[in-house]
Amino acid sequence: MNVSIAHHHPLIRAALVRSLSGRGEFAVAGHGGADEVLAWVRTRPRSVVLASRTLPGVGRLLAALKGDEASRVPVALLGEATATRPAVVGLPPGASGYLPEDADADALSHAVHTLASGAAVLPASWIRHTGAVAFGAEERAAGASPPLSLREREVLVLLGQGLTNQQIGKRLGLGAGTVKSYISAVYTKCGVDNRVQAALFAHGIEVLAA
Repeated sequence: MNVSIAHHHPLIRAALVRSLSGRGEFAVAGHGGADEVLAWVRTRPRSVVLASRTLPGVGRLLAALKGDEASRVPVALLGEATATRPAVVGLPPGASGYLPEDADADALSHAVHTLASGAAVLPASWIRHTGAVAFGAEERAAGASPPLSLREREVLVLLGQGLTNQQIGKRLGLGAGTVKSYISAVYTKCGVDNRVQAALFAHGIEVLAA
C-alpha cells in the first residue's frame, strides 16, 4: 500500500515517514506541497494520504483527490492532539478523518488500513463532542456495558501494540481459549468489530463506518 505524508514542516514530515516506513508494510513518501502529492498519487492508484491540516493548498488537494468516488484516494488530516475540540479544527469536505501528529507507528498503521477499507477515523474525544456514533458508542455512553476489567485493559493495550493471540497469551500467561474470551469481551465492551478497530480504540481513535 502506498502512503503519502504531506506536511510543510520537514522535521515532522521526516519523523512521520520514518515511523511508518519502519514497519515494512507500506511504500511511504514525504511531500511538502499539494501539487507533489497529486502528481504522486496519480501514478499510484492504491494510496492513502495523511496531510497536515495547515498544508498550503490542502483544500484544493482534498477536492482533487475526492474526485470520482470509484477511484477516491482517502485523506486523513494531521494536527493537534486528540484533546483538540472539533469545532476549533473542523473537518472539511473530502477528508476521511483526523489523526494527531504525535500518534505512534502502531496507531498510524492501523489508521492507514482503516482508511484504505473505506471507513473514517476520528479521535474518540471528537465522537463525544459531536455526538457522532461509532460502533457501540451509544451503548457505551448510556452505560449499557460494564467497564473493562484490569485483565481486559491489559489485553486491549496488547491489541493496540499489534500482538497476535499467541503473543498475548505468552505475555500474560494465558491459554488460547482464555485469550479469545478476553478479546471477545473487549470487542463487546468497546463496541468494536475487529482487531484493527480495537487497536485504534486503544490509541484513542474510533472508526466511523463509510
